[in-house]
Formats: sequence, C-alpha cells, structure tokens
Amino acid sequence: MARRFHKYGRRTRDGYRSGFESEVAHTLKELGVCFEYEKHKYDLVIPRSYTPDIVLANGTVVEVKGYFDSDDRRLMRVFKEQHPDVDIRMCFQNPHQKLSKTAKMTYAMWCDKHNIPWCRGPRLPRRWTLL
Repeated sequence: MARRFHKYGRRTRDGYRSGFESEVAHTLKELGVCFEYEKHKYDLVIPRSYTPDIVLANGTVVEVKGYFDSDDRRLMRVFKEQHPDVDIRMCFQNPHQKLSKTAKMTYAMWCDKHNIPWCRGPRLPRRWTLL
C-alpha cells in the first residue's frame, strides 16, 4: 500500500511531519501542556537513531502514528529494549486498524502485547500530561 506522504518528506505548514502530528500538537497547546517536538534523539544498536515526535515536560515520550508499519513496529521494540528507563507511549489516529489486510492483530493489540500504553488521538489522556 502506498503512503499518502513520504516518510521523511515535506512538512506541514506549521512544521510537523503529518497532519495528525499537527492535530495532536495543537490539542496539547490548547490544553496548556508543555512539550517538545522532535528535539530528542536516541542512539540504537541497529544502524539507526530514533527521534520521538513529542516529549512531554514530565519526560514521557509520545509517538504519534497514523500509519504504523513493520519498520515502525521494529523500531519501537528495539527502542523499548535498549532504553527501558524511557516511558514511551503511542497515540494512534485509529488504534483499531489492523496491522495488515490479513492480520487479526490491531495497532492497539500490538501495543498491549509489548506493554506500551496507547490512546486514540488527537487528545492524550490527562494523566499522561501531569508532572
């Protein structure tokens, strides 16, 4: 399935990589939640680094996903293994989307299996944003 946008391509007018990331960020701003967007970078053993979408003021890392492909899932698994001290959470546009056409597992089920808290965006649960 072709992506609607290039993974590392152009940004939205307000500087975000996707419209959904922009929507989540604007919702956080409306709620007065302090956060940083793509300011942190983590080195990984695999030949790649990871830059989280949002890091809340309390240190919680929030990855915002509309489309959660196998590369992204692998990256999340590796990151969680190599940085177990970092509190990472997922915010999905549609958490009940299946991983593939033939899969029975959804994005939410995958997170549950890997002990990663998740929510349906664009609003984050208030308890995630508390210091």
